[in-house]
Amino acid sequence: MAVRASMEPVNHLPSDTRAGPPEQAPPGPGRSGGALERRRSAELTPAEKKVRRRNRQWFMVIAIPAAIVGVAALAASIIADRSTPAVKPLSVPAGYKPISDGIFAYAVPSAWATNDLYTDNVGDLDTSGRTGWVAEHVGTRANPPVEGESPPRAVRAFGVNTPSAYQIGAAEPTRVPGTSVAFRYQITRPGGFQATAVDAWTSTSGAEIWLLVDAPPAVTTQILQSFRA
Repeated sequence: MAVRASMEPVNHLPSDTRAGPPEQAPPGPGRSGGALERRRSAELTPAEKKVRRRNRQWFMVIAIPAAIVGVAALAASIIADRSTPAVKPLSVPAGYKPISDGIFAYAVPSAWATNDLYTDNVGDLDTSGRTGWVAEHVGTRANPPVEGESPPRAVRAFGVNTPSAYQIGAAEPTRVPGTSVAFRYQITRPGGFQATAVDAWTSTSGAEIWLLVDAPPAVTTQILQSFRA
């Protein structure tokens, strides 16, 4: 007897070549099984919190002493500059004596003495006598001064009993040995007050000085000729 072939259609479906979900690695240390969810950055595990806390502690141990050392070194440098008058005037002729703040120096008449009324420990120094006076204000700045800048407030008090307004003339570029930039001015007040001012700055330390001189012309010339950084 003949065998009847099956007439039922046979569907030969192509094999599905799409990649299925990747196989998950078996759970290992510190990893839980199942799908991994992306954790928000603020959600830290106890182990991560412990590591972050330990890193922060190490940062404090290293950073704070380094900052203290840096500040101490800067303070020591400034104190050394102020307490050790390494800079000497260009010249000290007979009848004159040297004045140095550790950064700038000049010569004044021997009879002049420090005037405590205008002298302090934050940059102001006044030396005066019967024939005149010289006063300085020292500060620091990162950039050199330019022509026509306003003097510091301390200048209002130099040479007068009560701080008062003044007029400042045009800037005249000048040379002060040891400095990078220097300008010369004339400062006047009503009543005949007149002083010569020099604004000088040195790039090596960033120190700036405003030096005012009120004295007879020959004395003023001698002081400014001895002035240096």
